[in-house]
Amino acid sequence: MPRIALLLCLITTSIFAQKPLINHHALAYELKSAINKTTYVLGVSVPKNYNPNLKYPVLYMLDGYYASEIAHGAHKSLKFYDEIEDIILVTIQGTAVENKPWFTQRWSELTFTKYPAYDSTTSIMEGIPAPGLKSGEGERFLNVIKNEIIPFIEKTYPTNGHRGLVGHSLGGLFTANVLFHSPELFDHYGINSPSFVDWNQNDILLIEKKFASTHKNLPVKVFLSYGQLEDEEGIQNMKNIEKLFKSHYPDMEVKLVLFDDEGHASVIPAMISRSMRYLYERKIK
Repeated sequence: MPRIALLLCLITTSIFAQKPLINHHALAYELKSAINKTTYVLGVSVPKNYNPNLKYPVLYMLDGYYASEIAHGAHKSLKFYDEIEDIILVTIQGTAVENKPWFTQRWSELTFTKYPAYDSTTSIMEGIPAPGLKSGEGERFLNVIKNEIIPFIEKTYPTNGHRGLVGHSLGGLFTANVLFHSPELFDHYGINSPSFVDWNQNDILLIEKKFASTHKNLPVKVFLSYGQLEDEEGIQNMKNIEKLFKSHYPDMEVKLVLFDDEGHASVIPAMISRSMRYLYERKIK
């Protein structure tokens, strides 16, 4: 395959470069963030029969390190059979040279609250050398998405202002935090196998409670999921959260799916496909 020429785009002080295809289907762009000095790879796939004169909703998916190829493949398959509406899919991938740098980066970026005790014990368990894991940089990463990634995508592709965000594990925790910190930024949310129970004694419930005290409406579409082979406490917590969302926000469209015979890792392909299917189900006219 011939090398694709570099495309340099300047947005504020962020630099983007177009790279070769991901799995022969999605274009990849490099972004060097001016906010946190981190380089990200944005994988972008468009629907079949893409028309630059039309405008499309955009679905952003976290953890591109392991999700990119699955997600863009699922996007292609779902559109081949017209099971979802036309969307632009963007996967966000941070440091991916080795497992440990990726794990360390996502630990920091995908958590909104600091949890030093868990940082320390997990650093030891995973063999991560000093200074080890550091949590609590979620708002900064959200600013990268809000002020650098989204503006680039919306400048490069024809979009209609409707956006979705999907995450798994810590990515699910991050997505839930975005729902209550910046609910106006996205209108579709996929919260999959989120690290709620493990993180700061389920502090997402405190965050939701504070939000609900001043918001009686939340007109968004939310997909919740968990694997049946994951922990029982987490499963029950997700059932409680589904009920909580329905009682607090009558205008929210929310659904919980428990994937049979799937664990925390094996559920990833299933949750990616089902998130897209539920959030962007094609409406038959």
